[in-house]
Amino acid sequence: MGERQNQNILRGTFRSVSYILYVAVAFSFLYNLLRLTGPLFILLVHDRVLPSRSEATLVALFLLVVTFLVVMTLLDYSRRRILARFGAQFQERLEDHIFSATARDAYLVGNASKPTSDLNEADNLRSFFHSGSLVAILDFLWSPMFLVTIFLIHWVLGWVVVGGLLLLLAIMIVRTAFAKDRDERFSEARNRIGALKDMLLVSRDVIQSQQMTPAYNENWIRARRKSRDSAIELNDWNAWFSILSTHAAMLMQYSVLAAGAYLILDEQLTMGAMVACMFLSMRVFYPVERFVKQLPRIGEAISDWRKLDKTLKAAKSTGVHHPEVGDASSLSLSGVSVRSPLTRQKILRSVDLKAEPGSFIEIVGNSGSGKTVLAETLLGRMPRAGGEVRVGDARIERLSVDQASEVFAYVPQHVGFVNGTIEENITCLQHAPDREKLFEVARLAQIDQLIRALPNGYGTPIDAAASSFSKSERHQIALARALYRDPKILIVDEPDQTFREGLSNELRGTVESLLGRGGVIILLTRAALKKFQPTRRFRLDDGRLSEVKPAGNDMARTMGNVVKLNEKKAIDGIKISKARDEG
Repeated sequence: MGERQNQNILRGTFRSVSYILYVAVAFSFLYNLLRLTGPLFILLVHDRVLPSRSEATLVALFLLVVTFLVVMTLLDYSRRRILARFGAQFQERLEDHIFSATARDAYLVGNASKPTSDLNEADNLRSFFHSGSLVAILDFLWSPMFLVTIFLIHWVLGWVVVGGLLLLLAIMIVRTAFAKDRDERFSEARNRIGALKDMLLVSRDVIQSQQMTPAYNENWIRARRKSRDSAIELNDWNAWFSILSTHAAMLMQYSVLAAGAYLILDEQLTMGAMVACMFLSMRVFYPVERFVKQLPRIGEAISDWRKLDKTLKAAKSTGVHHPEVGDASSLSLSGVSVRSPLTRQKILRSVDLKAEPGSFIEIVGNSGSGKTVLAETLLGRMPRAGGEVRVGDARIERLSVDQASEVFAYVPQHVGFVNGTIEENITCLQHAPDREKLFEVARLAQIDQLIRALPNGYGTPIDAAASSFSKSERHQIALARALYRDPKILIVDEPDQTFREGLSNELRGTVESLLGRGGVIILLTRAALKKFQPTRRFRLDDGRLSEVKPAGNDMARTMGNVVKLNEKKAIDGIKISKARDEG
């Protein structure tokens, strides 16, 4: 039952707000029904008012038409407002399901080339629902009503209109059949331009320092030329068929007029009926033409729907129970193996680790030994080839985003940030951050004075790489960000000098406080700590984790309790070694 519920998340979300859409459909029916006012007015004027020469009838009909036009204006405006709110409600409820997917942050990492692709698709659907595309569909659905009216007036005129629709259909088929390659070339060229823009944004310093600017400019010019040519080619193709469609509409209008005139000459039709049918034919043809022009946009919406449906079927959303974490300060790995996504060789090999509450775990390893991969695995960010990672009583992949954010904080070796202010980065984008806490963690990370010295202080904007700061300063900001979270499990990959020195002074109290309340600290480093004794020390070598048991004297020396024993002395009846007086 739960699996079936998960498979219908998208349709269920749509149904939950569909009552709004039904109101828009009803308004569209009334709007299109009132569009018969114009042809009916023409028919009555030609066949009733002019023969009778009745001014009162003409005034009454005209006032009635004006009234109906006012109502039509209000209906059209109202349905568009309703559709906008339908799209907003649909997107809001859909994003709740996307955000609560059990695969943590799946909406960010599901597509390597397009992070946030699911959010983009939800936004595209929202845009589609309140755009002219859905209005075109609703008007198209009621266009047969006008075609039936034409057939009721005279069947010959009805078939003339059907012939015009078939001509439009033929134009659409030819356009679609030969447009695919042009669309693909244009999309490829546009994506290349986007990639070059991202390259410049992210790697500007690399391009400049490595003297890549001439080559980058050459690539840009080549890509821009290709994008321009493909855009012109696609525009020419679409413009040709758009012009064909427009003139096909004019041809149908003149065909109805000519056929109507012939029927008048044959005394099968009145003048008013002929003019009314000409206007009715436009009520048929223009909605169909608009619908045909919106077909590419409709196709994109269908594609977005299918992608989201596939994602939500695979994900366990809020309908799936997120397990209680239990003791969220304990972390365990059991038989964990990880393969390289490139070579498929094992990076981690059957790693076992148990971190109890209050543990300070130090993992020492050379460069390339797999420390960063292990850190990402501990966070549940790295796909595993085997084994499991548990936080408390729950498997890590079962944690919700909210649960994970309450448990983990991470200081990576290669620090990254979000485009925003320093305050937004340290406070993890909180809407109403605790500024006193912000200043405190910045002071602990020894970055507070530097930030305050900036012209905009904590409001200073930084880019994703914080390129205005040194490597050490970036690590200090990242450390402040991690401490702000009050994590239960703190993971530090390759701590810098600030962290190492801080363990003997400013940071020592914070670390001891975290451990004292049952937290866990996991430190991955090339060089073992000298000023702070970990609870357990491990060695990571060639993907294998092994515990290092410290010698007794080494542990005592680290703790500051060193006594050399080689002379016996009795104290309280116990024979012990006496420390030699070296003075």
